[in-house]
Amino acid sequence: MLKYNMPRKLEVCTTYNQEYYDLCGRHMIETFQRHWPGHIKLHVYWQEQEPEITADNIVYHELYTVQPLLKDWVAAHSNEKYRGWREDRGKYVWKNDGVKFSHKVFAQTHRIRNSTADIILYSDADTEYTARPDLEYLSEICPVDSLCTFFDRPKFRDETGFYMHNPQHPRAKQWADRLEEIYLSGEVWTYEKDRAADQYTMAFGRDSFKDCKQMDLMRYHNGVDLKDPVPTSPLSKFLNHLKGDKKNQ
Repeated sequence: MLKYNMPRKLEVCTTYNQEYYDLCGRHMIETFQRHWPGHIKLHVYWQEQEPEITADNIVYHELYTVQPLLKDWVAAHSNEKYRGWREDRGKYVWKNDGVKFSHKVFAQTHRIRNSTADIILYSDADTEYTARPDLEYLSEICPVDSLCTFFDRPKFRDETGFYMHNPQHPRAKQWADRLEEIYLSGEVWTYEKDRAADQYTMAFGRDSFKDCKQMDLMRYHNGVDLKDPVPTSPLSKFLNHLKGDKKNQ
């Protein structure tokens, strides 16, 4: 009981490759430095772009080094059909790029397994922090007895640019194992109806833990946008998720 009455330790994580670092990842780190208190660490899982910005509260991990199974899996799925090419449509569809989206999943699973924090906040590299974060609010929406926190949208399922995890939950390691299994087993390629690898893998992973409390912010907050909920939630007071053309502004 004593632990529940103490401030809960929070850390942030993100991931990017060279292209995303140049487009928005560097800006994400700079705005983290500008607005977050110094005692909170940002864990950065990088590819291709070696660390440039150093600070006591920024910790870098080369993603393929800490997740060698991901490296092997990516190498084994070089065919364009695994990387978003839709033969039935004759074009690339970014939502179906399972190889691309596997990186954000494996960054989070490594953090879940190795964190000593009470809360992990995952933010995509296209996140811009605009003000000091409300730490009490972040603790509120990731309760001590909840496995994870997310926006489960009615048609699009999980908004994976923002996610929270409770690494101290009794089943946290199983949660990480399940998310990786979806990719490593090839299950991700069997989602014929809902082929959007980004949204659906996290949601389908959660379906294996229906006996665990989960925090769906679509239900917790009234009036959030059903497609893009972050800008209409309390999170907008201190962060922007720079989707689409906003990344280039």
